[in-house]
Amino acid sequence: MIRGGRAGDVDRCVQLARLAAPERGNSEWRQALRRDLESAVHLLVVAEAEGGIVGYGRARLFEQGPDAPSDSAPSGYYLTGIFVVPEQRGKGIGTGLTRMRLDWIRQRAPEAWFFANARNTASIALHRKLGFEEVSRRFSFPGLTFDGGEGILFRLVS
Repeated sequence: MIRGGRAGDVDRCVQLARLAAPERGNSEWRQALRRDLESAVHLLVVAEAEGGIVGYGRARLFEQGPDAPSDSAPSGYYLTGIFVVPEQRGKGIGTGLTRMRLDWIRQRAPEAWFFANARNTASIALHRKLGFEEVSRRFSFPGLTFDGGEGILFRLVS
């Protein structure tokens, strides 16, 4: 079952987030996930299976700052993270989480954005299947680096 996130989901989502990005601490993840729940321009969705949360997805509005570099990713609504526990992958959970986030974005904007490390072929394949098209491999996004790979910026026009 895919549903909107709730305050009681944050601790489990922090655990999952640390599996995906262990370099970020619990408090940093907790703050980000709470912001996803509390802000009108952020979203947290979760997937439940076998009595617990087995995945989450995030989305948010990104707005370029006045001093943004010339290669900055465009302002707009972005899919900003998805994670499904390994034993639940391949069951359509990632697709469900992504479709729910895209439905939310469609209510707010005519296009959705997504970026990934070029080595993340599973995520790229999922998003291409949903209609995302590559826009650029030369862009910047605040706080983002692509360790050991190249970033790719994608767009989906509704």
